[in-house]
Amino acid sequence: MMMAKGARPTLCFLLMTVALLCSAATVHAQKAAAADTRDPREFFFAPSFGDLPDELAEAREAGKLGLLLFFEQEGCPYCERMLKTIFNQAEVQDWYRERFVSIVVDINGDVEMRDVDGITLPSKVFAEHRRIKTTPTLSFIDLGGAEVHRRVTMVSGPREFMLLGRYIAEGRYTDTGWKDYAAEHPDVVDSATVQQVVDFRLEAAAAAASGVNLLLAVTREGCSYCAQLRREFLDPMIRSGEYVDKVRIREMMMEPDTAIRDFSGALTTTAGIAARYGISITPTVLLLDASGASLQPPLTGINNAEMYGLYLDQAIAQAAAARSGDTQPEE
Repeated sequence: MMMAKGARPTLCFLLMTVALLCSAATVHAQKAAAADTRDPREFFFAPSFGDLPDELAEAREAGKLGLLLFFEQEGCPYCERMLKTIFNQAEVQDWYRERFVSIVVDINGDVEMRDVDGITLPSKVFAEHRRIKTTPTLSFIDLGGAEVHRRVTMVSGPREFMLLGRYIAEGRYTDTGWKDYAAEHPDVVDSATVQQVVDFRLEAAAAAASGVNLLLAVTREGCSYCAQLRREFLDPMIRSGEYVDKVRIREMMMEPDTAIRDFSGALTTTAGIAARYGISITPTVLLLDASGASLQPPLTGINNAEMYGLYLDQAIAQAAAARSGDTQPEE
């Protein structure tokens, strides 16, 4: 079949036009996405001289609810994750700035801060004064200077962070625990997600104080089976409330450059922790005692989703028995 004279140039012109339109649409989408995010240091946190009585007075005058203190430190991967995925969201920034004065506090810094009790301290001592043990920590302070809610470790996403803000704004903290409030909003799935480990020594101490072992889910960004583990097993376990007295559930994303503290409190990386336990496949679930020793052979991958919940429950029970001395733990 012969092409009519001039048809090829017309076809080329059409293809070029389509390509240009697609390129323009891509650029427009990128600009729209960029417009929804802004520098959190500029648009979420308020410029502050660290004088909390003055900040409270200004918040009161502006008709706000109080202060939000965000305790961070250099090298904290979960602080960075919140900055890049939550505090940078324009909707989050606008909502919080209307209701709170948000102030960032470096727990290793030397910037002087004046607390509500009038004591002026370097920020690293200020953090100790407020009994801040790890980062990130969120502290909501009402207009009277009282801390009304504290959230230790990372908030999982913007939806949970907005729900947390509403929990304070609605005054529900006065008569309802956070877990019960979150349960009233099952559509906000993030509120039930497993928390990320920042410091293994602190997690082990908390598990020991509760008389339970540490369940560590080692995952990786973009791993579909890791997402399945959270969605179908760990999140429902947390949401049910039935495992609080059985095990402390935590997650560690295996990323080579992510700083973390080990069971001795020494600074290492998530890749270093994974190497310690010989983990190369994700997800892998470990049952650990307070010293970091494995109490059960690891559960690697999800080969049988229908039976996985049973395997997980058996591993938790056997690890509890091993910890109590009924059986010998697996190294």
